[in-house]
Amino acid sequence: VNRDVDFGGAITIARTSRGRDLLLAGQKSSTVWALDPDREGAVVWRWEMGRGTPLGGVHWGLAFDGRRVFVPLNDPGQPREGYTPHPGLYALDVDTGEMIWSHQAKPACEGRRERAPRCEHYYGFSSAPTVLGNAVVQGSLDGWLRVFDASTGETVFEYDTLRDFEGANGVSGRGGAIDNAAITAAAGTVYVNSGYGMFGEPPGNVLLAFKPRARQTGAAVD
Repeated sequence: VNRDVDFGGAITIARTSRGRDLLLAGQKSSTVWALDPDREGAVVWRWEMGRGTPLGGVHWGLAFDGRRVFVPLNDPGQPREGYTPHPGLYALDVDTGEMIWSHQAKPACEGRRERAPRCEHYYGFSSAPTVLGNAVVQGSLDGWLRVFDASTGETVFEYDTLRDFEGANGVSGRGGAIDNAAITAAAGTVYVNSGYGMFGEPPGNVLLAFKPRARQTGAAVD
């Protein structure tokens, strides 16, 4: 059986619009389960996209904003006979599990992509997303950091971390795959760990800090 089926990420505790508690669990088989903790884990709804592969499915967890469940799928590889990969970010209705919107990941092998030697395979979303207000922050295995509108799925910001950096400590570094527990936020700053040299993914060694762009006296500043 050429697939993973374990639960690699933390369980998310959520509440439906009617006040019902749910336990949300993402599985490497590309399945998301909504379970009722008050009825011995009875299945409330189940969602699945694809069949999962080795290194496929939901890896490191989900995100929830009070209405939508945000599901990152890795699902590496290219279309082949009998199967089409579905890497991307999916927003589900917490009440029903129905899909509200999706962002389909695509391989990007141009430009500096020589640093991602298997860019045609490793371009999905493995790290857990982070919700900030009406924004969802997500990283990809090929080093892209993206911010999506939580309501519509529109891409509102993207940044290619697969590049060289001069660190604040004077040490040179380079970005790579964004994987595992890679994104967090505090005090108005988003912190991103870029570089994960496992399973053929682009290695790297940088911690990046981003601030939202504000407007002061009509001028945009970072």
